[in-house]
Formats: sequence, C-alpha cells, structure tokens
Amino acid sequence: MAKKSKSINRYTAFDVVDIILLAIIAFIAFYPFWNVFMISLNEPTDTLTGGVTLWFREFTLENYRHIFSEDSFLRALLISVSRTLIGASTSVIFTAAFSYGISKKWLMGQKFFIALLVITMYVSGGLIPTFLNIRNLGLYQNYLVYIIPSLLNSYNVIIMMTYFRTLPAELEESVRIDGGNDLVIFFRIILPVSMPVVATIALFNAVGHWNSWYDTMLYGGRKLMTMQMFLVELIQDADQVRKLMSSGSSIAASLAKLGFKPNVESVKATAMMVTAIPIIMVYPFLQKYFVKGIMVGSLKG
Repeated sequence: MAKKSKSINRYTAFDVVDIILLAIIAFIAFYPFWNVFMISLNEPTDTLTGGVTLWFREFTLENYRHIFSEDSFLRALLISVSRTLIGASTSVIFTAAFSYGISKKWLMGQKFFIALLVITMYVSGGLIPTFLNIRNLGLYQNYLVYIIPSLLNSYNVIIMMTYFRTLPAELEESVRIDGGNDLVIFFRIILPVSMPVVATIALFNAVGHWNSWYDTMLYGGRKLMTMQMFLVELIQDADQVRKLMSSGSSIAASLAKLGFKPNVESVKATAMMVTAIPIIMVYPFLQKYFVKGIMVGSLKG
C-alpha cells in the first residue's frame, strides 16, 4: 500500500517540464506589473538612469504624492467610484431582468427581441449619430450619461440568458403554487441561485466603468471628469512639462528652482498603479464566481 502511494506522488518528467513552463509563463505575465510598481516607488530622477527591474534603488512616495496632491483628483476619484458602483449594480439588475424575460420560449416576440439584440452586436450607429442622440436626450455633461447607455450589453445578455435556461422549471412552479408572482420569483429565487453569472456580469461592468475614459472625453468634460480621464491628462501634462524643461525656457528655469522634477515614465507608472490596484483588490473576491459563471453561462444551454 505504501509503495502504491509513493508511486502516485512521484513526479514524472512531463510534470517537471510542465511546472517549469507554467512558472516561466507566470513570471512573464507578472513581471511587467511588478516592474511598473517598482518604478512608481523609485525616485523620479534616478528612474531616468534606467535599470529599475526587480527592486527600487531609491524609495520614495513622491510620485503618489504628486498625483494625490491635485485638487481635482478626489473629485475624479469620487465620480469614478460612484459610477462603478451605481453603473455595475444597475446594469446587472437591468440585464438580468431582460435576460430572464427573453429566456422564456413562451414569451410573445421572443425571437424578434433576440434578433434585435444580436443585430446591435454587429451594427453601430457611429460616433456622430451617437453623440447627437446623447445630446438630444439631455445626457450631455449629465452624470446619467455614465449610467443609462451602459444598462444593457448584448454579450452580457446572451451569457445570462443561457444561464437562466439551465435552471430547473420546478423552482418557479413551486413559488407559483405558493402564490408568488414574477417579481417574487425573479428577486427571491432566480437572482440568489444565479450568483455565479451575476458576479461575472458585475465584474465585467465594474471593470468597464472603472477603466472608461473615452465617454468622459466625449460627453462628460471637466465637469464630470473621471479618474481615468484625470490620469490621462496628468500624463499629458507631465510630458508637456518634460518638453518644457528640455527647451531651456525661462518658465523651465523657474520650475527647476522650485525643485520640480517631472518624469513622464514615473508618472505613467504611478498612474497605472493607481488605476489597477482597486480592481486587483476586488477581483480575488469574485474569482470563484467569475470562472463558474463564464463556464456555465457559455457552454450550457
């Protein structure tokens, strides 16, 4: 019995090669993120000399202090956080309700709604018509421009619809026997047992809202600036200052006297870390639901 257990635990040559290859792939995937993190913690002037790879040479938090000292940063952060929370939650509820409805084959016009949904995946109105539509609806420079247009996504609807079709009909029938209506069934039965796909769609929407900056540039402006757009402008400003410093102008000389040492690479690295860390902190809590929701929502049905 001991010999059999020993033989089972013995690694083969394939296992060793497999582990080595997976370790190399993991390092290749993780190293760029780690390198950017080290650059964000390294002194900006020292970063210009190059060679920052696995560890910082001169530790500093000046890069983060430079970003957080901006007056408009906290406002942009508040807008981004509120947009992510409100946008992701409302989109999940709206998408789930629509998906639950069209998942029923007895629904009148079901095929028409599904065809209409699929068409939107391949046909777009274009940038200018979309902008005009947003303005005519009164959403231009309105906070709701971040919420209403993202309430429904065709790809997310297909995933949730496929998942809902796998649920046993007996769940709904038992509630109807007890006198429950469609709203009771949806909120008390369907959503609780659909947490894997709900968490998956919530993660999709949260990441989309958090990383979005293009719609801010088109429809929000400085009034509704999100953190992503703020970081984009910060990087652009750092690049402009770097060019100004290298030009030898009188303004550059004044900045030099104030000890201002812009480094666009440090600013970029810090901006990327400020953007990535919140999502990285949230993702592990949804990982188990994410994998299960993708597999069940995509393969069954």
